[in-house]
Amino acid sequence: MLQLSKMNNKIIVYLLLMILVVGIVNAEKYFVLDVNYIIGYVTFNKISLKEIDRAIKYSYDSGFLIKTVSFENADLKTLYYDMSANKNYIIYIPYDKNAARIEVYNNNSKVMDIDVSSFLDTCGNNICDGHESYESCVTDCASGSKDDFCDSVSDGICDPDCSPKTDADCEGKEIEQSTPTQITQNQEQEKEQTGYQEEQVSDENLQPLETKNDNIPKSNYLFWFILIFVIAVLIGAYLFIKKRKESQITGSLKQYISENIKKGFTLQQIKTMLFKEGYREKEVEKAIKSI
Repeated sequence: MLQLSKMNNKIIVYLLLMILVVGIVNAEKYFVLDVNYIIGYVTFNKISLKEIDRAIKYSYDSGFLIKTVSFENADLKTLYYDMSANKNYIIYIPYDKNAARIEVYNNNSKVMDIDVSSFLDTCGNNICDGHESYESCVTDCASGSKDDFCDSVSDGICDPDCSPKTDADCEGKEIEQSTPTQITQNQEQEKEQTGYQEEQVSDENLQPLETKNDNIPKSNYLFWFILIFVIAVLIGAYLFIKKRKESQITGSLKQYISENIKKGFTLQQIKTMLFKEGYREKEVEKAIKSI
């Protein structure tokens, strides 16, 4: 039983290895076209190269015609892709090392022409070319290299194409600040430049500094003077009329209170009557004090 169990384990390991080898052998490259389709118009976002471990099946027999064209203007691969809804589309197009461009047609009318000549098959030359990345060519582009692709691999290297949220190795990384030596050097350079500019300016070219008051037209002074004078006159007239009115009220109340006291009414009865007539307590008290 033990030998049988060991044999079964070996078979499982062999099967897994075979599946892995088959997957690697069957891995294919694709142009990954990123476009938007909005109200009948197709707009280009970006294109990249990706290697996947399965063959993509194309089920459309109508729609937009997409084809890869060689440097000799020969059609290499054609396929149809249906874009009917207003949304973003990711289209996988079989890679061809001889492809120069990708053309997209709608009803025999070319709507897009994309240059893919930079995606020449250079993977394996030990150089991470501009069109390669860790995603498209692991052998040339190491993890954590600047290749316009965030690999998010936990390898102790902060990928410059990642943010702290997408690469755990970038957490705590901050922008390097200038050292005190650099700051001192920058200050000295600024002083030298400033001193040089000051030497170029002679006393003869200096102009008297204009004050803010010199820039104000004289007509503005006259306007503000008249405005302040008018406001002062209005305030004075208001206070004069108010004081005169209060004097008239006080004299009238004084006479009323004196006459009713002579008739035998008490001061409280007189106050109650005046309050009912609408006079204020302050006005009544002032009249009583002046008697």
